[in-house]
Amino acid sequence: MASRVDPIPIPHLKGYVFGEKLGAGSYGTVYKAKAASTPIQRPSSATPQRPSSATPFSRPLPSTYAIKCIDRKGLNNTTRDLLVNEIRLLKQIKHENIVEMYDFQYDENYIYIVMEYCAGGDLSMFIRSKDQLPERRARPFVQQIAKAIKFLYDKHIAHMDLKPENVLLTTSEVNPTLKIGDFGVAQHISKNRLGTTIRGTLLYMAPEILSSTTYDARVDLWSIGVILYECLFGRPPFVCLTVQDLVETIKSNEPIDIPADARITTDCRDLLTRLLQRDPTKRIRFEAFFRHPFVANDISSQLARADELLQTAIAFEQAGNLNKALKHRICALDEYASFLKIDPIPERRRAIRRKVQEGIIEAENLKRRMHPALALETSAVLKPQTVSPTVPVNGINLLELSNDPNVDAAYKRCQQGNVFANQRKYRQACEEYESGISGMLTAMQSETNLTKKKILHDMISSYLTKAENCKKYAESETLDLQINKIKEDNADLTLDGTNDDLGEKQQQQQGHCLVQ
Repeated sequence: MASRVDPIPIPHLKGYVFGEKLGAGSYGTVYKAKAASTPIQRPSSATPQRPSSATPFSRPLPSTYAIKCIDRKGLNNTTRDLLVNEIRLLKQIKHENIVEMYDFQYDENYIYIVMEYCAGGDLSMFIRSKDQLPERRARPFVQQIAKAIKFLYDKHIAHMDLKPENVLLTTSEVNPTLKIGDFGVAQHISKNRLGTTIRGTLLYMAPEILSSTTYDARVDLWSIGVILYECLFGRPPFVCLTVQDLVETIKSNEPIDIPADARITTDCRDLLTRLLQRDPTKRIRFEAFFRHPFVANDISSQLARADELLQTAIAFEQAGNLNKALKHRICALDEYASFLKIDPIPERRRAIRRKVQEGIIEAENLKRRMHPALALETSAVLKPQTVSPTVPVNGINLLELSNDPNVDAAYKRCQQGNVFANQRKYRQACEEYESGISGMLTAMQSETNLTKKKILHDMISSYLTKAENCKKYAESETLDLQINKIKEDNADLTLDGTNDDLGEKQQQQQGHCLVQ
């Protein structure tokens, strides 16, 4: 006779109407739920008294919730401890960037945790939907995560499992509010130490956790660095085929590779580098993290820095140094453009947008004025070398200039530099010229024949001029790319609906409707 299998009981909680399943974890399933029409009576197990109306995040109880249902029969000692820890901590913490727990109850089958509902899914889903995020989108996310971590840090709590899946969004539209959730492995800090037990998710776990050493709350800063990296590049900094390879890669002493050509600001690169320090003693400290210019949300001081860059650009332009003028103007425009997504004041945002649009025109005018100074007489400066290595120069065959066989190789590198220069591949041309010049310099230093030495000197001088001109062209192309990036970002802002009053009103409404 076949054994009887008891049916799995359906979760049911008085005062709530369950809807779609939102997801399932290791020891719980989360459902979307609506409040019943009758008032919900809070039991004695519910959260402590709600914050007063004076607190900035206090609001009426919502009508929609996310309810985590934990099967009591499926709990073991470990998951039971995690659950108790999560409920204990969530009863203590109320913050606009932390998922709020409204209630918890239990029956003979389930433990129910009634949570704030976030309609935008999690940050991992958001990143995947965009492939990767431009810095101007990633920065407000990091700033909101930092606000939550500052709140936890002041309460001596470390989250221990920060990852995109545990960062929820209130909406999938523009300017979502972020909410950190899942406090199962979070811990109170004791004497600035957390211990040596392994906690968290491997991909976002700090190296010191895996190295059997005592660690502190700075493990959260490492995790934030990994999250920022994933936002900017669409993937974590580690890609491994096996768990063991991943563990060894995280524990290694190799610095984290941040692409040199990444389109990120100096502030962003600096923060990413300081967060992803494998040695926790070299990692940025919490106080410096909260004050870092990429994180700090003091718009006025950042605008002052952008204004200063603009004034410096104007001064360089008046002095006739157009190259430095353009570089400083682009830096100023990049600073201004980064504010457009985070500045809460519509009037100032409109003024900044006008300044960016006008600044782009001025930058392009500067670029056009620079071109005559960079223009090269291609026929005279970039044309291929007409002297053959077998044709005598002043009675001397170029192949006889030195007993060093590398001279011919150096000459050919410079010839290849000419080819690249005429193809407008200026960076590659510079590399070839510099390599060839280096070989010729070595030969010239060991040459004793004054005539041969003079010929080598003249060739080096000629190729140095070409290399310098190609470097100027390469710098000019870089400036073009930077201007185009700012233009693209400005176009993106228009598409996002931030270029008109209606779009701004919509953003304000979405920013204040955290949970409907």
